[in-house]
Amino acid sequence: MGFVGFMGSAAHRKKLGGYSNTKMHGIIASLGVMFSIGGLYIIYSNKEMNGKAHLTSNHSLAGIVTVTGCIMAMIPGAFVLHPDFGIDRSNKNIRFAHKWFSRSVIALGWITCFMGLQQLTNDTVTLAMYGLPLLLLAPFTLV
Repeated sequence: MGFVGFMGSAAHRKKLGGYSNTKMHGIIASLGVMFSIGGLYIIYSNKEMNGKAHLTSNHSLAGIVTVTGCIMAMIPGAFVLHPDFGIDRSNKNIRFAHKWFSRSVIALGWITCFMGLQQLTNDTVTLAMYGLPLLLLAPFTLV
């Protein structure tokens, strides 16, 4: 929900341009980060309760990388690029880096979500129903 629902929507919202879309982009993306951190906490808690090991799959390692990347993208977005009080909101280099780093994190997040689904099922119909819409939305959201 965090990566696919919120962060993808936030990236698309920013592309619409303008002050209010930029503000909504920040709010939606921040919600995505919070949902991702919440999901990470839930998974951690469940593994602790069941006595299972942490960080044992490629999906889990990619999840840590993507959530860390989200936080790394959110901090400069909130404090440096914020349209009202960002300390360097007109810096084109920081904007460029934020945009492309964030897009790569979203793409990695989508791949990580798909990897997690692959661990749950081998049903090609289910995998296709999840993965194909992401592939179709990628050019509109990530490029």
